[in-house]
Amino acid sequence: MKITSTLNIASERFYGLIVGESGIGKTSLVKTLPSPMARVLIGSAESGLLCLAGTDIPVYEFDNDMTWDSVCELVAYLKKDNGKTFDYIYIDSLTEIVEKLLAELKRDPKLSDPKNTFLLWGKLKEQMKIFLIAMRDLKECSVIFTCLPATEKDGLELKDIFKMPGGTKDDVKPLFDIVLHYKLFKDDDGSTVRKLVTCTEESRLAKDRSGRLEKYEDPCLATIINKILKK
Repeated sequence: MKITSTLNIASERFYGLIVGESGIGKTSLVKTLPSPMARVLIGSAESGLLCLAGTDIPVYEFDNDMTWDSVCELVAYLKKDNGKTFDYIYIDSLTEIVEKLLAELKRDPKLSDPKNTFLLWGKLKEQMKIFLIAMRDLKECSVIFTCLPATEKDGLELKDIFKMPGGTKDDVKPLFDIVLHYKLFKDDDGSTVRKLVTCTEESRLAKDRSGRLEKYEDPCLATIINKILKK
């Protein structure tokens, strides 16, 4: 029996989620990763890569009629590659992927039957968890997802939630070590600044399991990742 110490816990990988409104610059953050762009793979489920024009970053584009098979194809490729080609996988966005998986499931007459709603949502949640856990368990590369936020009524108040179909929004946060909420703020001089919120006290969507980040971080993933990995 082998016993180790928490003193030896270290990581060379980063598994995180960036949530922010459309257009705030989530896709552009890929350019701030601490790695040559040739060793970054973008998994694009949205038509929002214009902001990366002029760069030379490998892209895996999910089809418009994306299927569960195409998700499994990406996971299988990354497992086989085992970090030889890519240091970072940047999936844009989780919201779009899960919505497209839902659309595929609804094409099944059995699952589209209103009497089988519980079965439909159960299958979607199962697929989402399988995908996220498989990406989390990649051993030799870091993985970052993006996601859209939404709001829902909680009594008399509106609260921020992850924009995901059905009850899948409740399964997102626990699967990530770091969740960064990308938001706009007003500076002292009235100008607009972008910050990544890292703690639950400032945003119920945010999460920092490392305990190494400030409440508000500048939008530079290299700086954030180096803090988390103590580099």
